[in-house]
Amino acid sequence: MPSKKSPIRPGLFKLLKTPRGILENFKKTWRTKADSFHWPENTKRSRLSMHETLEFLNVTTKDLSHVSYLCLWGVGKKQKAAMKEHMERRLTWIEEMFQQGLEIVVALGPQKSRKGLIEYLPIDVAPEPVKGQDSLFLNCIWVLPRFQKTGLGKRLMHHFLNRAKKVGGASVLAYEGDKWFGYFNYMPTTFFNRFGFKEVSRDETRVLLHLDLGAQRTPELLLPQSQRIAKKARTAVDVFCNSQCPWSGWMADEVSRNAKSSSIMLRRICTDSREAIEEVGLARGISVNGRPVIKRMAAWKEIKSALEKSTNSN
Repeated sequence: MPSKKSPIRPGLFKLLKTPRGILENFKKTWRTKADSFHWPENTKRSRLSMHETLEFLNVTTKDLSHVSYLCLWGVGKKQKAAMKEHMERRLTWIEEMFQQGLEIVVALGPQKSRKGLIEYLPIDVAPEPVKGQDSLFLNCIWVLPRFQKTGLGKRLMHHFLNRAKKVGGASVLAYEGDKWFGYFNYMPTTFFNRFGFKEVSRDETRVLLHLDLGAQRTPELLLPQSQRIAKKARTAVDVFCNSQCPWSGWMADEVSRNAKSSSIMLRRICTDSREAIEEVGLARGISVNGRPVIKRMAAWKEIKSALEKSTNSN
């Protein structure tokens, strides 16, 4: 993941043992591993042959190690220890959501090498601020960097769309001109447009896309709601996070760690339930004094900037 080097005071702590260090190391890993990690016989990246042996594994509870590997790819042992609690929450969430129609498909190559995954479930139980019927909602599609631009993402999407045809539609909350943590081009609208998805609703850079596959039901994007709070001397910051993605918990930890040296009043709000999502219209993000200012995953640098802008405008 390309990034500018995060400012940090030398000697204060060992970089890789901190939440900030986890993020910085992940960025560095993204840069290097995509070009040099486990390349077979030093060959260059090439498009996957349609005849190449690939197994699309429908994940069950006994296969969750594949999910852990892909979610925390590029994270070292010390960093994984810091992420352990959040990954365990994700796995618990997965097991619970299997009962409500969640499906995760992992792409496996020769020797069971893990290349990527796609995750989806019925839209009425989606962990995002959307409402709809007769549609499968795409939570996540993730291909390891060394397998990107090889056609694997396309093959995962075709697998998803074949399942969605039986339901009547396919939906996804994508991002236009925006990046998670300020640098990660995650779930871009341009990727899904290639498969025929059309915009049906928008909230700034968040775009609800839908592909009608016969049901003729258009989903709805729930907009984030400002909350009325009593005026206090300290700035009130709400961090919204859920268990669907372990990096959501990491974001909350990062805010908590930095909040200790500031005068902000922090609340950590879990949006695992549909009731919570529908109430605030946000699954992950930051609210300052009751007003949503960031509506996705964010690094502390972005959050700090949003805090300063909100404080100056008050």
